[in-house]
Amino acid sequence: MSLLLPIIAVLVGFILLTLSADRLILVSSTLAKQFGVSVMFIGMTVIAFGTSFPELVVSAIASFNGAEGLAVGNAIGSNIINSGLVLALCALFMPLVIQVRFIKRELPILVIALIAVIALMSNGSITMWDSIILLILLALYCVYLAKSSSEEDVENELEFLDVSQKRALVETIAMLVMLVISSQIMVWGSIQLAKAMGVSDLLIGLTIVAFGTSLPELAAAIAGVRRGMPEIAFATVIGSNTFNLLGVLAFPGLIGDGLQLPAEVLNRDVPMLSIMTAFMVISFTMTYMAVTKRRSALTPAQQTDKAIATDCKLNYRFGRLSGAVLLIMFIGYTWVLFTA
Repeated sequence: MSLLLPIIAVLVGFILLTLSADRLILVSSTLAKQFGVSVMFIGMTVIAFGTSFPELVVSAIASFNGAEGLAVGNAIGSNIINSGLVLALCALFMPLVIQVRFIKRELPILVIALIAVIALMSNGSITMWDSIILLILLALYCVYLAKSSSEEDVENELEFLDVSQKRALVETIAMLVMLVISSQIMVWGSIQLAKAMGVSDLLIGLTIVAFGTSLPELAAAIAGVRRGMPEIAFATVIGSNTFNLLGVLAFPGLIGDGLQLPAEVLNRDVPMLSIMTAFMVISFTMTYMAVTKRRSALTPAQQTDKAIATDCKLNYRFGRLSGAVLLIMFIGYTWVLFTA
């Protein structure tokens, strides 16, 4: 096969991916405003769940074909990429400033989901009943998000489109579909180029395919940061990771006699994901303590100053240093994959 077609596929896929992600942020924020919910809620549900669709499809197909390792590795590996690459790159691009109520609400849910998965995995398998439990937790999570979202979360200074609610909804769905399609076009082209260069199927699976299923999250998150909506990046990663744990990981367990877990998942991949998640919690906790101390030191006059009060309220950062640490963790994990 000529290399011209794969090269064109990579370029076209990248262009469509970038354009659709940028448009998705605009229409989804408009949709949030029209429905009276927060941009964070849209990011945690529509965008996060929609961009996780490739992971769901890959895991389902792998399970039907008896490739349990690929099914589980895809879900866990995608979470590691989301945390160690997507969130890290966004933080390096621009420090993520997140309102504290989001940190107190969404991050603990991800931790609970991870603990639940680890507990259910402890016997070396995910049974049908384990999957049902995970799906119930996913449903409760969605209900909780819907009830906790309010109109006061919507930022009036954000850029919105002057379109009808129906058009905003249709465009949001269309852009999610375009994200998935464009990422697959780019992955196909990359695989063909890799094969032409003599790269093994195993290496392709561990790198291009795993990265490819996380391309929609990466594109949506970076587009959100570029448009001054860091909560989109945070929501996409946290929401997608939660969906992968409770949904993508549960779905293959419903197929056949359940899902047998390779030893590497329990001994290497899950611990790495746990370390990354713990680091995020510690990073935000330390920032929370620092800002709380700063706020308590304000004089009464400073506390009434709107600019200072707003800064103290919003100054919960996941900065470049934290992003760099996550990226180093991801690079180290990747090195272990290829050398172990």
